[in-house]
Amino acid sequence: MEIVVVGINHKNSPLEIREKVSFSKSDLEKAYEMFKKSEYVKEVVILSTCNRSEITAVVTEVDEGIQHLKDFYCDFFHTEKDLLDIHFFMNKSDKAVKHVFQLAAGLESLVLGEDQILGQVRNAHEYALERGCTGKVLNKLYREAVTIAKKIKRETAISQNSLSISSIAVKFIEEIFDDLEDKKVLVIGVGKMSRIAIENLIYKGVKEIYVTNRTVGHAINLSERYEEIRVVKFQERYEMIQKVDIVITSTSAPHYVLKKEEIEKNFYKGNRLCIVDIAVPRDVDPEIKNLEGVSVYELDELKKVSLENMEVRLKAAQDAMEMIIEECVQFENWYNCLPVFPVIEEIQEHSLDILESEIESLMKRLDQASSKDKELIEIVMKSMAKKLIKRPILNLKRAGEDRKGKLYAKIASELFAMNIYGCRKKGRKQNA
Repeated sequence: MEIVVVGINHKNSPLEIREKVSFSKSDLEKAYEMFKKSEYVKEVVILSTCNRSEITAVVTEVDEGIQHLKDFYCDFFHTEKDLLDIHFFMNKSDKAVKHVFQLAAGLESLVLGEDQILGQVRNAHEYALERGCTGKVLNKLYREAVTIAKKIKRETAISQNSLSISSIAVKFIEEIFDDLEDKKVLVIGVGKMSRIAIENLIYKGVKEIYVTNRTVGHAINLSERYEEIRVVKFQERYEMIQKVDIVITSTSAPHYVLKKEEIEKNFYKGNRLCIVDIAVPRDVDPEIKNLEGVSVYELDELKKVSLENMEVRLKAAQDAMEMIIEECVQFENWYNCLPVFPVIEEIQEHSLDILESEIESLMKRLDQASSKDKELIEIVMKSMAKKLIKRPILNLKRAGEDRKGKLYAKIASELFAMNIYGCRKKGRKQNA
């Protein structure tokens, strides 16, 4: 058996391709039922997000298993084989393990170190687990990946500094006002940058967001998605200045949409106003920043912070990778030792059977010995038994780590005359 990861993601395909192989909830149910009947797939986890459609699986044979998963994508989504050949990626063995660890930590994300992917990875595993489609291998792999991802986020700066301009803009605003929950915001424009800013503001607790746009319909559509949003006419944007604490503007206008003389007419002296201009070309007249009580942040300023934050994240990613490599080695050692674990368990059980039998026989001949002496004898005999099997067990584990587990398991089984796939011996006493 071998671990493989296959699929399509943002690194190897555009959005229009990723959309074709995206799993809906009903698709997931159907797919898992199909994999339960597969002769090639023993365990499987499906991860489907806006940036990726990936399947991690334990397959009986690598080449046949990968081809089976590729055929599954083609048949399930009615996708042309040639198209899939161009965009399909596949990892196996150590690379597959490393991919899952990197994925959970956000090192494979479009935005380096983003937080959302960790929850998506955890949920994908839990969903597969609930449907009985995972087992010993993928359960351990995904749990370890989630654990180390949490540790990376806790001990490095990989997710601590925002990278998107809109997120940084909200961070700037938060530093000025400390608490944003009671603040009112005017957002001019409804493009991608504005939407990200709005979501960040709502996340920070802002309850009143006024949105204006030259095309009113786009603003209305946005207001239907968020209860915090109120739509105002574009012509009323200056009137809103006296009612809000913050303005975020991001339009495609070729001229200023906020002019100094109009701001002066509508801004009450003594108030505090923060304006963030994330448009190209600029939406805000540069002279506005000279008005008392008004703070203006422009795109170049925000970009500088974004680049600084990226440098911090790249350094953190290096630290994260060192942690991941260590965890990957530990997981791979465990995985490679799977063939010898049953033999080790049998040796331990066989040793205990002999030990218990000999102790019982010896105690019958030591009627005159004190309880303390009998206890000491039993301790010494158990210690000797453990020492006798310690070296063979260590050697079996080393053989497993060296990928010779199947060979050594077979040899050890024959040497000790054991059935390595058997259960405990029928005569063995079971502890409650």
